[in-house]
Amino acid sequence: MKKTVASKGNAVNERENIYSLKGFSKVFKFTLAQTFKNKAYIASLVLFIIIMSLMGPIQYFSAKSGMSITESMSGNKIENAVTKSIIVLNETNVNVDADSFGLSDHGMDGVAFDIISDGSKTASDVISGLGKTDVAVLIRFEDNTFKLEVVKSEDSDIENEELDKISSIFEEGFNTARMKAQNLDQQKIEMLQKGVYTNSVKTQEEYVAAKSDTYTKNQLMGIFSVYSILIMIVSTMSASFIVSSVTEEKISKLVEGLLVSVRPMALLMGKVCGMMVYIITIILGGFLSSKIVSLVMEKGLKLDMSAGPSTGYDFGALFKFGAVGLIILLVCILITYLAFGGFSGMLGAACTKTEDAQSATGTVTMLIFIGYFASMMITSNDKAIVSIIASLVPPVSFFTAPVYFLTGRIGIPVFALSLFIQVALVIGICLLCAKTYRKLIINDSSKPKLLDVLRAVKG
Repeated sequence: MKKTVASKGNAVNERENIYSLKGFSKVFKFTLAQTFKNKAYIASLVLFIIIMSLMGPIQYFSAKSGMSITESMSGNKIENAVTKSIIVLNETNVNVDADSFGLSDHGMDGVAFDIISDGSKTASDVISGLGKTDVAVLIRFEDNTFKLEVVKSEDSDIENEELDKISSIFEEGFNTARMKAQNLDQQKIEMLQKGVYTNSVKTQEEYVAAKSDTYTKNQLMGIFSVYSILIMIVSTMSASFIVSSVTEEKISKLVEGLLVSVRPMALLMGKVCGMMVYIITIILGGFLSSKIVSLVMEKGLKLDMSAGPSTGYDFGALFKFGAVGLIILLVCILITYLAFGGFSGMLGAACTKTEDAQSATGTVTMLIFIGYFASMMITSNDKAIVSIIASLVPPVSFFTAPVYFLTGRIGIPVFALSLFIQVALVIGICLLCAKTYRKLIINDSSKPKLLDVLRAVKG
C-alpha cells in the first residue's frame, strides 16, 4: 500500500511520479480560460495595445515639434522683424539687387531696401546715418577675399539674434549672385553651396563596423534596450500572475482536488504555459497595432516617418536580424520566461495568504531588475572578455547573450555554452518546483522561509 499524507485526506501520493505531465492539458486550458475571463488582464491587454498604438504618433509629432522649434531657432526666418530699413553698400563688381536676397521669403517683405553701388557714399557715411531700426550691409573685396559685414547703430532696437540672421541671409544671397556671375546654372550652384559632407568624427571601431556591416557600441545599446524591455515585460507580468494564481488555489483548497488527477509538474507547467499564451498575445497585439498605425500614417496620411529623429524604443529593430535571428530571440525569450516563471511557481507554492503572494512577487521582480540593471551596466563596457562573462552568468545572460551573439560580440561556441547553462538552470528550477509543490502546496502553516523551502525539497 502506498504511503500518503494523511493530514490532507490522502490527496497527494508520496511515491507518485511528481515529474509526470499528466493533467497538463487540463491545467493549461483552465489557466488560459481564467486569464482571458479576468477583467484586470483584459484591461491590461487593451491598455498595452493602445499604448503601443499611440507611441508612434506621439513620438513622431513630438519629434516634429522639436524639429520645428530647432528650425525656428537656427533658420533664417525672422518673426516680427524690428528692422525697418536695410542699406547695402556694394563695393564689389558683383551685381546684386533686392531679388538676390529674397527678403520676402525670410519674413522681411515690409523692410525698405536700398543698394548703393556707384561709389557715391563711403562706409562711414552709411553707418553715421543709421537709426534705431536701420541696418547697414557692407560688402567689399579685400585681400583677395569677399567680406560682408552687418552693422547697426549704438542705440539700435535690433537684437543681435536678428542681426545674425540678416547676416546669413545676405551671405547666402551674395554667394548665389557671384556664382551666377560665373555663368553657373542653379544645379551647380546648389552643389557648390552644399559643400563637403562630413560624417562627424569616427573611432576605429565605428569605422570598421560601418565597413563590415556589423554593429557599433551605440547600436548595440539600442538593440539591447529594446530586447531587455521586452524581457522585463514578459517576466514581470508572468511572475505576478503565476504567484497570485498558485496562492489563490492554495487558499481556496482547489489545489487539493487538482492534485488527485494532476501531477505537481503538470500543474506548474500548465500555469506557466497558459500564461505564456497571454503574454505572447499582448506582445503580438502591441506590435501589430503599432505597425498598422505606422502604415496608416505613412501610406494613408503621407507622413514621412523617416524624416524625424529616432522615435525611442523601436521594437522593429528585432526583425533586422532576419528569420534565423528572430527565431533565436524568441527561443531565448521562452527560456527566460520559463526560468522566471518556474521560480515564481516555487515561491507561490510556499505562500499561505495574499500578503505572502505580494512579497513573493516582489522577490521575483527584484531578481529581474537586478539582471536588467546589471546587464545594462555591463553592456556599456563593450569589451570581449566582458561580453563572454556576461553571456555565461545568469540572470545577466538572459538579457545579454542573444544580443551579443547577433551583433557579433560572441561566437557560436560561447553562445551555445550560454544556452546550455540557461536550459540546465531552467530544468533545475522546474525539478525543484515539482518538489516544492509536492511538499508545500498543501501546507497550511505560516509561510516557510527560503531555508525551510530548501529543507522540504531536500527531504
